[in-house]
Amino acid sequence: MLPFSSFEFLIIMAFFIAILVGAKYVLKDVYYRYILAVLNLTFLVFVYPQPYHFLLLILLSYLFTFMVANVFKFENRLWGILILLTPMLLVKFDILLYSFPFKLNDLISFSGLSYASFRIIGYYMDKAPNEKMADPITYFNFLAFTPTLLIGPIEKYSRFKNSQDIGFSSITTDNFIAGWNSLLKGIIFKYIVAEVIDRYWLNLFPETSKELLHMANNMYAYYFYLFFDFAGYSFMALGIGKMMGMNVPVNFTNPFLAVNPQDFWRRFHISLGEWLKEYFFTPLYMFLTRKKGLKQYPIMRQNIALILTFLLMGCWNGFKSNYILSGVLFGIFSAVHNTYVILCKKKGKDVLFGNLNSLTVKTISIIIMFNLAAFALYIFSGRCPF
Repeated sequence: MLPFSSFEFLIIMAFFIAILVGAKYVLKDVYYRYILAVLNLTFLVFVYPQPYHFLLLILLSYLFTFMVANVFKFENRLWGILILLTPMLLVKFDILLYSFPFKLNDLISFSGLSYASFRIIGYYMDKAPNEKMADPITYFNFLAFTPTLLIGPIEKYSRFKNSQDIGFSSITTDNFIAGWNSLLKGIIFKYIVAEVIDRYWLNLFPETSKELLHMANNMYAYYFYLFFDFAGYSFMALGIGKMMGMNVPVNFTNPFLAVNPQDFWRRFHISLGEWLKEYFFTPLYMFLTRKKGLKQYPIMRQNIALILTFLLMGCWNGFKSNYILSGVLFGIFSAVHNTYVILCKKKGKDVLFGNLNSLTVKTISIIIMFNLAAFALYIFSGRCPF
């Protein structure tokens, strides 16, 4: 049973919440992590469809993290990152590596691998060379927290630990009500709105149809379906997490109102956008800045870093043409907008909208960004017939 895949999962979560609420009155905050670990382990071993795969990744990732951070101590962290990304890369590339009678891919592949891998890389990047390794119990909870196990959000270790440290204290009536409201919002988004869109709009015309009207319908329908389905998962995870005493970060805030690509990724899959910015775009931009040949081309440096960042995003979803092309499109959109912003600053005026009033500019920007995002996600869906 995958998280949020059935009504039975919600019943299991209700039992977990009840156990934590009961434990709050007999145990101190310091014991919260142990109770949470038992609950996460219970779900993995008895309910999760691929328990040993996930437990194996946690064990190996902790071992690898310890080795590359404290034993090998690579001066260039790229080597450590590649080691830690090995399981995900093998699965994404679908490399046919055999070990005895089975493929290695079959052993290390499981639902949630991409999110777990990015959490691991984030932890490794944040860890100073001489910093003490994470507590094993907290590290396990960080990777295996049931509500965010399958589709995130992508949590930072420090933030997760801070939330865990006051877990019992965070189980309050106000947080329970807030969590319940988020859970209901997620259920409505996922199981009602997304379901209606899927049944009565998304499949109104054949996916393979090349008629312009049919393609436009499929493009907009998928955009709305993806948002309500994905945001529904995220709000349910946030709600259950809050009722369990954990503060899960918000992952969606009205992306349809985004006025530019940067604003879009501050609203849509926020945790992925923040991860890419902190752990890939910024280090890559700094690397390009140190290159003598690029010092006199600041716009080019930024745009190269933007396009490569979104290329990585596409590859993270899978090494398929629709994912990669979608990522490249978002990268191009971001590079064009970045160039536009810089030109406006240089010339001291809006080089595109001129003297139009701010409300008109905002309205036009929302319409443009809405259609650009819908098109890129249509490519992402694999439903585009071309």
